[in-house]
Amino acid sequence: MSIKRRRNTQGESNKERWMISYGDFLTTLLSFFIVMFAISKVNNVRLKELSVSIQQAFGASKLVTVTKSRPNIASTPKLVVPKVAPSTFKVSVQNKKLIKAEHHEAQVFNMISSSIKKYIKANKTFKSSIRVYRSTRGLIISLKGSSFFNSGSAKILKKFHPLLKHIALSLLKVRNNLSIEGYTDSTPIHTLRYPNNWMLSTARAVNVLRFFIKKVHFNPIRLSASGYGKYKPVASNKTAQGRALNRRVNIVVLSTFLNNELPKS
Repeated sequence: MSIKRRRNTQGESNKERWMISYGDFLTTLLSFFIVMFAISKVNNVRLKELSVSIQQAFGASKLVTVTKSRPNIASTPKLVVPKVAPSTFKVSVQNKKLIKAEHHEAQVFNMISSSIKKYIKANKTFKSSIRVYRSTRGLIISLKGSSFFNSGSAKILKKFHPLLKHIALSLLKVRNNLSIEGYTDSTPIHTLRYPNNWMLSTARAVNVLRFFIKKVHFNPIRLSASGYGKYKPVASNKTAQGRALNRRVNIVVLSTFLNNELPKS
């Protein structure tokens, strides 16, 4: 019984201590707010004296100087952003000529594209055999390999001669150089004439080049032919449709403003 009473007495003592500590905290907090309120009402001399007293009480070795006057927020200088007139961009004469030439080349490419598309529209049998589009290299006229050539052959089918001649005539008066490029799918080929896809793709490109020279007397100095085999696909070789897209010969009308001209002698 005495042990239980002793514990109760000890618990009550701890409770009283906690209440006393809490009371001291409230008293200190109240005193702080009273001091803050007083600071806002006293003059500068008393503010300075209070500041020194507080710093000394906390054992500060260096005293912080309190200014006599409070900063006036309304009197602080405003940030003034000067208005800068936009500078006029001057285009040099050389750049003006270049812009004009680029614009003219774009018009020429559009005329070629329109001429070919108009011919295809009048001859619908060629509709799925050719594609004309712009790229960073210039204007690309893509001939579908499975249409223009028999499988494993580089000979151009005669029924596509009129279309190829129309393309050559459309490009005859253009000053841009042409790069004729052959591509195949990934299906291996091994014949006496073409032991691999490299040879087949190159032969198809060369035959298109020869057609341009022979049929419309194209200037050979503006032409080049190359073969890439299966190594530049535009679609997946895992499907028949993708392989059909990869078998192609591209006639690239090179843009003269992107350093895509043919090597000079």
